[in-house]
Amino acid sequence: MCALAASLALARPILAEAPPCGPFEPFDVAAAPAALASADPGVAPSQPQGEITTLPVPSTDLGGAPRGEALLALPKDSAGAIPTDIELAPGASIASSFWSPVLCATVARVVGPPDLEPAALVPGLPPTAAVVPNSLYATAQAVVTPMPAAAPAQASGPDPYRPLQYSLDWLGADRARSLTNGAGVRLALLDSAPARHRDLPPIELVTIEEGPAPAPGTHGTLSAGVLAAIARNAFGIEGVAPGAQVVAIPVCTPQGASASDRCLLYDLLRGVDRAFDAKAGVVNLSLVGPANPLLERSMARLEQLGVLVVAAAGNEGTDEPRYPAAYPTVIGVGAADRERRAYARSNRGLSAEIYAPGVEILSSVPGDAFAFGSGTSFAAANVSGVLSLLLGSGATPAEVRAALFRQAAEASEGQPLVLVPPICDVLARLGKTCAP
Repeated sequence: MCALAASLALARPILAEAPPCGPFEPFDVAAAPAALASADPGVAPSQPQGEITTLPVPSTDLGGAPRGEALLALPKDSAGAIPTDIELAPGASIASSFWSPVLCATVARVVGPPDLEPAALVPGLPPTAAVVPNSLYATAQAVVTPMPAAAPAQASGPDPYRPLQYSLDWLGADRARSLTNGAGVRLALLDSAPARHRDLPPIELVTIEEGPAPAPGTHGTLSAGVLAAIARNAFGIEGVAPGAQVVAIPVCTPQGASASDRCLLYDLLRGVDRAFDAKAGVVNLSLVGPANPLLERSMARLEQLGVLVVAAAGNEGTDEPRYPAAYPTVIGVGAADRERRAYARSNRGLSAEIYAPGVEILSSVPGDAFAFGSGTSFAAANVSGVLSLLLGSGATPAEVRAALFRQAAEASEGQPLVLVPPICDVLARLGKTCAP
């Protein structure tokens, strides 16, 4: 017990305390539905400045959760102490741990013999504790296509690729930005790290580990561009909410050009805590994977804390639920094309509560370059940008979510998809009037 207590001592609170949680109920991991991680491109080589380039289609096989690993969640007991009456399997140990103000629990990563399932790694634990897999998630972009190179940059003026961004026309972003550009809103991007790019604004980088900053990834750079690329700098594109402060929290690791970014639950949960501590109003999760009780609880807690969470539905073309998009506290987003038709590879059902532009979306990639991409990652980022604009108008998170879905349902009545509506129509429901 002494060694175990010493291991858990590293989990002292280091972030802001959240409001109290409710009871931490035991979890039945066996009852949780399984899901496969969806795929997207990883890192591509840098390209000449301003060029629109092509990225490879990645491998869809990332494997499953790491073998011989489990996450152990330990809420405080009635006396405010972390319980240590835990039995680990022979050969198992606590590799690392942290206190989560969002989960109201210490989360420990347990490692041991690779042939042991999570429950077997921790055969004895308090009744309110939980043992779950260290689930694997993957970013949710599908494919990209090439276009010619950009014109040379000027000091200011229209962005040369703006005419190629049908998504901004669909959303009515130009008109909405006469009222709000997202200023004052903090938007957490849990993804791979965005690269430095001349068309991206200063991005606040918050890491989950001490030490050097993580290597940048293509997926994180693409997502950042959709969200907040600089408007009217006569270079490249425009983001949906260029005034929002993007807080990049790298929780996914690029696996190279032939594989998707890899995101483990242990890192994702730490990223959620960092997003809360950074006072994010919107959290963008352009990633997808299996159900996990700890992930579900963290998503529910973010809603309780007044944070809007957006997640990609995934790109397998299935009705089977994928997570976190399918959780009721998360806004799950499917992808549609410029004709407002569902993208063939977009997941549907519970994972896609609303559809947004996600086909042939132009965004930034490392090397001051750009690429067209298709996938629910882009659709999710577009919705996160819309929410940032709506929050920037002064409405509360609850008001924003209600107005968005009421307007979407009304505008999509009788249509096959519930589509994200023009931003100014949602603002009108909030009592705000865009300029003509």
